[in-house]
Amino acid sequence: MNHIMVDMVVSTALVTYSIYSLNRITDMEEDASNIPERVKFLEERKDMILILSIMAYVVALLMGIRENLWTMPIFLTPFFVGIIYSIRIHSFRIKDIFGMKNISIAFSWAFSSAFLPYAFNSNMEKAFLIFSFLFIKCFVNTVVFDTRDVEGDMKAGARTIPVVLGVKKTRFILIISNTLLIPWTVACYLQKLFIEYIPVIVFSILYGYWYINAFCDERNRESAFNYDYLVDGEFIILALFALAIDFVFH
Repeated sequence: MNHIMVDMVVSTALVTYSIYSLNRITDMEEDASNIPERVKFLEERKDMILILSIMAYVVALLMGIRENLWTMPIFLTPFFVGIIYSIRIHSFRIKDIFGMKNISIAFSWAFSSAFLPYAFNSNMEKAFLIFSFLFIKCFVNTVVFDTRDVEGDMKAGARTIPVVLGVKKTRFILIISNTLLIPWTVACYLQKLFIEYIPVIVFSILYGYWYINAFCDERNRESAFNYDYLVDGEFIILALFALAIDFVFH
């Protein structure tokens, strides 16, 4: 693993930490009813989290620019999308538009993750394929979390997909969205792209069906077990799976 790859992994982790932390702060109103313990934790450390988030973003930008100037717009895209998504203008926010919350978050994560490698290896076909895969996965993940937060989102006036359509119809949308990854996988196989990672992709699709049903099951939503781990832990599992394949076949 060369130093550029290490720098980009660290930079991406810092950007992810920064955006995620800032998003937690901007969503405190909605989370007050759904996850009061998290909101209490954030309120007590809000200033520190804000400072650390900004510092992390600045360090990530500097590390990226040092290696390739094209990393700057790639890293800044989630930041500006987050500002547009959260800022209130005359009592109006983009995030209040039906579905825009999930689309904007999915776009931010998919764009930065898919096109960062393109800055160092100009293969647009692979970049768009990775973008579409990550967009679908991130869209499903954000909507899945919204199925748990229906009560709090209704109180906060957030028009999320589960609030507007109900959990049952939302589950159907999530299943259809996850199923779109099947033709995506077939297309990659026919084009002989990402062949060695097909098992990882198939696992991800099956895993997606599992946690969609877990989150949309009312019995699980009332369970003491934190089902967030099912979603948040997915990319860690996928990364370890992919690294194992690299170790065995390369």
